[in-house]
Amino acid sequence: MLTPIEINNNFEWVDVQDETAAEHRRLIQSYKLTEEMYGYATDPSERARIEFDKEAGISLMIFNVITDLPDDSPEAATAPIGFLFKGKRVYTFTSGTTNYVHNLVINSNSALKLPPIEQQQPIDAILGLMYKLTTTYLDKINRIDRRRAEIQRSLKTNPEHSAINELMNLETSLVYYLTALKTNTDMLKDLQRTPVVPVNADQKEHITDILVESQQGLEMAQMASDVVERVSNAYSNLIDNSLNNTMKFLTAYSIIMTVPTIVSGFFGENVALPFEHNPYGWQITILIMIALGAVVYLILRHYRFFDR
Repeated sequence: MLTPIEINNNFEWVDVQDETAAEHRRLIQSYKLTEEMYGYATDPSERARIEFDKEAGISLMIFNVITDLPDDSPEAATAPIGFLFKGKRVYTFTSGTTNYVHNLVINSNSALKLPPIEQQQPIDAILGLMYKLTTTYLDKINRIDRRRAEIQRSLKTNPEHSAINELMNLETSLVYYLTALKTNTDMLKDLQRTPVVPVNADQKEHITDILVESQQGLEMAQMASDVVERVSNAYSNLIDNSLNNTMKFLTAYSIIMTVPTIVSGFFGENVALPFEHNPYGWQITILIMIALGAVVYLILRHYRFFDR
């Protein structure tokens, strides 16, 4: 979908979502974008960076954003989107799990002190959007940390494999966030040195504000990732240790239970045996079983086979 929206007299915003082949041709032929820059803007594997095409008059920023998947989803938790500047137009390229960005653009509220909408330049709108997208990382990381705390409390009373799996999914999401925030931070530092378009003092300050939020998110994600990893490892070890103790406990009892089988098998042989003519022979055999079983039990207990 390709949606041109005139924001003010200074620029037009073109929202590009899951474009068709016809819309792709329109972007190249009517809007005069290059295939190279279009490819960068729509590549789902592109890293966050700045790209210039001076001959075509195009500047591009690739920015990693959080996808709209659940926190514990095993799928990719982040994806790149493209901000492309050409003349008096700014383009945003999103697809699939990042199409929600459209609503953030429409909602112009931002913590940055941007000029009124009628006075904004393309870079103002994009900086406001980048700030909102960066702060979503902090919200997501806080939610993951709260969920980790809930799982940790439940594991104290009922360690389950499902909880460990959920922790692993949370850890995977945090790895995506760490990688995305790191490349975003590097891109923002490049943006400070080489803006994609000329910027004034206020806009430079906005870039710094976004960079501060990105660095804060990076630190939070690193700390949350470390905690989740250690909790996951601790309870994985706890479950493994519990399983080992259970197997040791069952092995010890299986050894004890072999004693009656051995004794009864011995007295079941079709040869002359002790106590076979004794009227209390069966009772004596049972006593032998119990005595040998008790001896084996004491030996195993001495070597702490029953400790759990």
